[in-house]
Amino acid sequence: MDEQQLLVLIVPAQMKDDMVDALIANPDISGFTLSSAAGYSREHSHFNLREQVEGYRSFCRLEVLHRPGQRAELFTALAGVCGGEALRYWVSPVVEQGHLGGERPGESGA
Repeated sequence: MDEQQLLVLIVPAQMKDDMVDALIANPDISGFTLSSAAGYSREHSHFNLREQVEGYRSFCRLEVLHRPGQRAELFTALAGVCGGEALRYWVSPVVEQGHLGGERPGESGA
């Protein structure tokens, strides 16, 4: 079985396009998931006035499935987009992964 990890990176909405570009440009990453996320924190000093009123800050959540040996290069590429901003991330081992239902290209049902 091919060992995999899942990188989850919480990105401010204004950085979304640059992060997507960095991931698409990486030839070792076959794909990733991007979703909207609402970040809640007790540290409201980082929130602008609108966010303080709403109680959360808008983020994007990026999920990237990768092999452990790809992590350093992946981090280097993404850190180049971060600039001086510290972004929250975590890496988790993937116990199992695959596809459910349907045929994948190159597979036959026989």
